[in-house]
Amino acid sequence: MVKGVLERLRQAFLRFDRGLGGAEPPPRAQVFLARHPVGTGTAFGVLVGGLAAWALAAFHDPARLLQAAVIGLCGGLFIWLFCRFERRRQAHYARAGGFRWDPPRSPVRDDDTLPLWYEGLLWLSHWTVCLVLLWLLGRLRNEPFTWVQSAICAGVLVVGGWAVHLSKERRRRRGR
Repeated sequence: MVKGVLERLRQAFLRFDRGLGGAEPPPRAQVFLARHPVGTGTAFGVLVGGLAAWALAAFHDPARLLQAAVIGLCGGLFIWLFCRFERRRQAHYARAGGFRWDPPRSPVRDDDTLPLWYEGLLWLSHWTVCLVLLWLLGRLRNEPFTWVQSAICAGVLVVGGWAVHLSKERRRRRGR
């Protein structure tokens, strides 16, 4: 009786998952994380434990340090369990023929694409110009922007501009 209920729940989850696009090939990062659940859980647990210790100011109090370690352990175990579940889900679709992951092909270079080093140089130059302009504009305020605030805002502006450019480029390519 319990096996029948569990099987019905499993089938209901798989129908729900297929409806949300779960049978599509997952990204490479998702496959990597699912194939390495112990490493993923450990890295996440250490990160969460360290952040909890920092937030609790626990580096000088052993009781709070233990509390932060337990928080990190629970977070790591949760992510380990989630990765194991994802690994089983991917294995089910691979066995059932739902998807086969193919490595991505290298992008076709058009005449209008820039080399990677040049694109990186453009990003850096845009960020530098935005950084200096934001810092100069911040000087007009009563409490001026610091260099760090200006750098973060400039980074957000450059990445936002890149995202807008990318969406326009995708729309243009779909229109061909």
